[in-house]
Amino acid sequence: MAQTNQLPYFIREEIFKDLPKEKASHLSDLIEKSIDTVFSSAKDIAIQKKLEIKDELGKELASKSDLALVKSELKSEIRLYFVILLSVMIILNKDSISFIAQLIGLVK
Repeated sequence: MAQTNQLPYFIREEIFKDLPKEKASHLSDLIEKSIDTVFSSAKDIAIQKKLEIKDELGKELASKSDLALVKSELKSEIRLYFVILLSVMIILNKDSISFIAQLIGLVK
């Protein structure tokens, strides 16, 4: 499905006006082929750049697995901080120390 880019009418008229018909026809065909080549090359470059940008964005943006990993790490950190906070609250409270000693059976 190759797209053929034809020269505008006024350019073709100028070429055919100054050159013999066979030479003008050959020249206009060459110009049209070169235009097609340029458009095809530009299209290929655009596709290549699009793929490069897609790859770069894929590397830079967080994926679902990245978010799940961060979420699990955050949950474990919150649990750790909760345990530390609870331990500090119990250790610093005199009544809780005596209560724990009574539960263990050290103090009667």
